[in-house]
Amino acid sequence: MPELSIAIPGQTPRRVPLLGPYTIGRGSASDLILKDSRVSRAHALLRPLGRGNYFLLDLGSANGTFLNGRIVTAPVQLADGDSIVIADATLKFDAPDMRPITAPADHDTTMETAVNVSTEAVSILVVDVRDFTKLSESMPPKELPGFIGAWFRDASAVIESHGGVIDKFIGDAVMAYWLGGGAAGGPNLALGPLESAVELVETARLYHGQLHARHPDLTFAVGCGIHMGEAMFGNIGSSARRDFTAIGDCVNIAFRLESLCKELQRPIVVSDEIRAAAAAAYAFEDMGMRTLKGKAADVRVFSASRNP
Repeated sequence: MPELSIAIPGQTPRRVPLLGPYTIGRGSASDLILKDSRVSRAHALLRPLGRGNYFLLDLGSANGTFLNGRIVTAPVQLADGDSIVIADATLKFDAPDMRPITAPADHDTTMETAVNVSTEAVSILVVDVRDFTKLSESMPPKELPGFIGAWFRDASAVIESHGGVIDKFIGDAVMAYWLGGGAAGGPNLALGPLESAVELVETARLYHGQLHARHPDLTFAVGCGIHMGEAMFGNIGSSARRDFTAIGDCVNIAFRLESLCKELQRPIVVSDEIRAAAAAAYAFEDMGMRTLKGKAADVRVFSASRNP
């Protein structure tokens, strides 16, 4: 079980087991309360995702969260021995049995061990910040962590409010899933990610307005790719934990659709499966047949928006 070793000046060092999400801040609702004016009320979050792994998120703090001496901007996966510093507090992450998460594209069709695996209907949403590298290089260093941290906090809340489960953070992208509990193709499986995507695009526009008011030469936007099909659900990996890890075409196609957003100049790009399931509730623009990396045949893709 992962643990935190906590060292705070003037206090006895202690260790706490990580049994779930662990919040750090000045506010009384935090799991670790740091009474320091440099600490924001809701400062940082250690969040379990994927196969028992933990990610560190800065929640838009004013003075930053530091991991191994570097300020945290986008969510980052923790490794055994990592050192987290917030104001004068030092937290060491201890998890010798932790296994790293890899991007789906790195293992399209293979897995190390699969026990009690079943095939489930699922929809996948991938959300990526457009031109994140340019933004991170151009935005003032003191502003970037708080701005991006707040975005990931709000994006996570939007996805979860529509029934989605965040599977992983990959750089500046978020991958989430919805389980169908039956055959793929039903409208309920499509509506959750579509509603999330529309709200995320609207939220990104608000973030752009805030950013543009301070820095007229900078922009903020996101791209969303959505696909539905079947994925593996069960004990995936070398551990005996029952966790969801999506592998195969369903995930890969969602990532490829997201990458088309910039090329097609549309914020939401979906597969024909999503369009067919949600045609009565959303407006879809046919963007034609497209070649997706790893697919032998071209696929028809659509831009999605709410009905007028």
